[in-house]
Amino acid sequence: MKTIKLLTGLTSVAVLGSLVLTACGKTETATTTTPAPTTATTTPKETAKAEEEISGKIVYSQWGTNVETEQTKTLLKEFNKKYPKIDVEVVSKDWGTYWTSLTAQAASKDLPDVYKISFAYVDKYAKLGAMKDLTDIIKTNNFNTGDFEPGVLATHQVGGKQYSLPRDANTIVTYYNKALFTDPKKNPAGAPMPKGEMTWDQVLDIAKKLTLDNKGKNASEAGFDDKNIVQWGLTVDAAGSADSVLEPQIISNGGKIVNDDQTLALESPEAKQVLEFYRDLVTKYHVTPSSSQSQSLSKDPFLTLTTGKVAMSFAGSWSAAEFKKANIQFDTFLPPKFKDTKTVVQVAGNALSPYTKNEKAAWALLSWLAGPEGQIALAKQGQSIPANKQAAQTYLGIDDGYNKQTFIESQKYAIPVPFFDGKDKLLWDIIPQKLAQPLSGKGDIDATLKEIKTLYGK
Repeated sequence: MKTIKLLTGLTSVAVLGSLVLTACGKTETATTTTPAPTTATTTPKETAKAEEEISGKIVYSQWGTNVETEQTKTLLKEFNKKYPKIDVEVVSKDWGTYWTSLTAQAASKDLPDVYKISFAYVDKYAKLGAMKDLTDIIKTNNFNTGDFEPGVLATHQVGGKQYSLPRDANTIVTYYNKALFTDPKKNPAGAPMPKGEMTWDQVLDIAKKLTLDNKGKNASEAGFDDKNIVQWGLTVDAAGSADSVLEPQIISNGGKIVNDDQTLALESPEAKQVLEFYRDLVTKYHVTPSSSQSQSLSKDPFLTLTTGKVAMSFAGSWSAAEFKKANIQFDTFLPPKFKDTKTVVQVAGNALSPYTKNEKAAWALLSWLAGPEGQIALAKQGQSIPANKQAAQTYLGIDDGYNKQTFIESQKYAIPVPFFDGKDKLLWDIIPQKLAQPLSGKGDIDATLKEIKTLYGK
């Protein structure tokens, strides 16, 4: 599964985004730059007047559906209340066409004034020279980057420089089916509902009690028939979700998928321990379906909860809409941890063209979209998890019947691991194809890792 591809317009809670184009060269470790406050030299009245005087026509480009395009146009009506003389033309394309077009526009130096960018492409387009370095503009305008969690902000940096600003921050968490926990027939052992930060030992204990065979015995009982399982305690497609589940989980255990020099790190003891644990969930504890069994439940491993036969599952924040549609009574908790809680926050952002002929208007739009006003307006639409912490309470104030606080809290545990040329193929093609069977108990993990290393070529 290529998670970001699922996130096309999905930078909404219908939601965020994995890709096919990537960058060249070595990615340096990102560091968050927070500009120091400057002393105000103008009054609010003078500032408002200056804002009203910024004028001109600019182009904003994004990927997304027709619905998402209309949502953006509605959002920009709020922008025009503050900047009435800026005319913003919205250009929207489907996910695949968007990146093909953007690459061509970068080559011809004819980019939109402001455009939407996925965290997975920041490195690529920054190195193509398609994104203006915002570091000095942020300082000059005293834009408060402290309103973002460091890990969220870092996903839009290259070499410590800020090349784009976050728009929304959809994340990977764990969900559970509340109806299975409250039904004595589905939960005869009385396993407690998961919540907050939990270790894998705690989650495994719950999963055993919620995994039932056709006679009603659970996986922790003697006589449990693992050949006739009718209810699963947990689904984890670690191979198929290498970018969104496997990588943060290995980091949780103190390991990495790739080293800082971009070489493969899957053969480290910390990484192998995680791989062996996920295999044991299938073959030893029998609480998680094999890759083929998971596919029979749902083609999308993040949506197995919709079957009503799964108690807990990793899924994206956008998956909530699908669970609602399936009439599943669900709630959320942070991903289980080995040593430290870690998750992926897939941060869409906005970039500024280095070729814009109206930088004042373009910066006004970009900074408004990332700032408190734009982020609060975005949160009110209910389409996205705002990246700016100032908008969190507005987002949480919309009652959707489950614990959305988990999405906000999980941003603190984002892994600041950049994408680079070749990593997309490793995470979206090589690992899913090669590790799925070994993690289901069919094939040798060590031999597979050697094959992966050869295919990866680093």
